[in-house]
Amino acid sequence: MKNIYLTLVLFALAQPCLAADGISSDGKSHTLSINWGFGSVNTDISSEIDVDGDAIGGYVYGYKYDSTWTVNVGKLSGGSFCIITCFGDVRNLNYDSYILNIKGSMPLSNRWSFYGTLGANSYEVVFSGNSRIDRTDSGVGVLLATGFDFRAYNGFGLGFEAIYLDMGHTSGESFTLNFSYMF
Repeated sequence: MKNIYLTLVLFALAQPCLAADGISSDGKSHTLSINWGFGSVNTDISSEIDVDGDAIGGYVYGYKYDSTWTVNVGKLSGGSFCIITCFGDVRNLNYDSYILNIKGSMPLSNRWSFYGTLGANSYEVVFSGNSRIDRTDSGVGVLLATGFDFRAYNGFGLGFEAIYLDMGHTSGESFTLNFSYMF
């Protein structure tokens, strides 16, 4: 197992030596991305939901001001799902979150970068099921994320991101895979 980690670290460090051209985002300012992932949702309302996990998906548009800073807007949607603990009529939740954030990137090589985002999300969470009245919660919360991006020669990119969404009585922690195109 140590050999796999060592190989990955050496490969990542060797990328600047292997790259033949400049950074693939030179002269490009706009990014469109699609995100899919899984994670967990938590609520401080006791016995409000039965959850095994959270599925999340969405789309994001970004405008890159320079090589370091990008402003993003988009929509993330998610919901709880049950595999093991749910039998019969269960209580679950779904949410829509409109996001606005600033993303700071640190290039690791010509192709790889590490980033962090800080922003806000306008959310609407719906608790439903279990023969009880549906309940809706909405407001504005914090969005935090960090991850890695890989940018190919042709503007296409692949990223891995860890996201934290604060949605009032609910919070979501997810890991997503991002497919993007920079133009």
